[in-house]
Amino acid sequence: MRDAVVKAMFSLLVVLVLSSVAMAQTAQAPRAGGRQVPEGYVADGVPKMPNPPGPAPKQDLSGAWVGPQNNKPEPVPPMTPAGMAVFKTREAYLPNGFQAGNHDLPPTNDPFIICDPLGFPRDLLAHAISSRGGTLFGSAPNRIIINYEQQRVWREIWMDGRKLPAKVDAVGTPDSRFYGYSVGHWEGDNTLVIDTTGLDERAWLDELGHPRSSSAHIQERYNRLDQYNMVLTVTVDDPKYYTKPWTYMKANFYWMKDQEFAETICVPSEGIEYRDTLARPSGIDVESPK
Repeated sequence: MRDAVVKAMFSLLVVLVLSSVAMAQTAQAPRAGGRQVPEGYVADGVPKMPNPPGPAPKQDLSGAWVGPQNNKPEPVPPMTPAGMAVFKTREAYLPNGFQAGNHDLPPTNDPFIICDPLGFPRDLLAHAISSRGGTLFGSAPNRIIINYEQQRVWREIWMDGRKLPAKVDAVGTPDSRFYGYSVGHWEGDNTLVIDTTGLDERAWLDELGHPRSSSAHIQERYNRLDQYNMVLTVTVDDPKYYTKPWTYMKANFYWMKDQEFAETICVPSEGIEYRDTLARPSGIDVESPK
């Protein structure tokens, strides 16, 4: 099998077994095997910048950022009966007992196993082996464009005052989307607020398979603290599936010293090849996503 396939599938397995807890851990410690953080970096993948940093430019996030770092989410609240019914249909690796060195991998129907879209907000977890990726903010008429290194996807954040769709997937309404419909506005000079709804329900909310409904309201708050530091807070409000809103993410992002992205893509043909030639023959019961 080609090296590219093997590397892609190894990355995929690592992604699927990482929990949100692991993603929340700081990357300040040396890597396994005693490898130290490279010179010029404050953590693996996070470049060192001048200290003290300069002031944040007004209403401007443009450029490339690395994150999330030091993610501190709240626990997922209790689900409604409808939410629990969907959650029970999903099989993730981690809750079925995966441990490092355990070769008895459980079944999964994670859509990402065959490279279906991660969707929003799961893509914010930055699906690299290190759980960090690049996020590039750019602009176009009446909107901000957010581009993600992982999977090379992008979102449009409309800044022209339009309203979000009140409903999707019904007669006379727009179709739901894996990354939803997003509008944004500035609060003061340094905080970009983005509201998103209209989500396609097939995508998972997180690594464990928690659902989110098409009517979920997800808000991102990007607070640029200074020239090189930004904090992202994400809240999820989904009364159809959860009993209360909660903080899905509160994490740090850091200005990228090198503004160039690598190409990190889950290739569907390689995902299917992995499933059919490695996973199933080795005893991993890879199910079709539900």
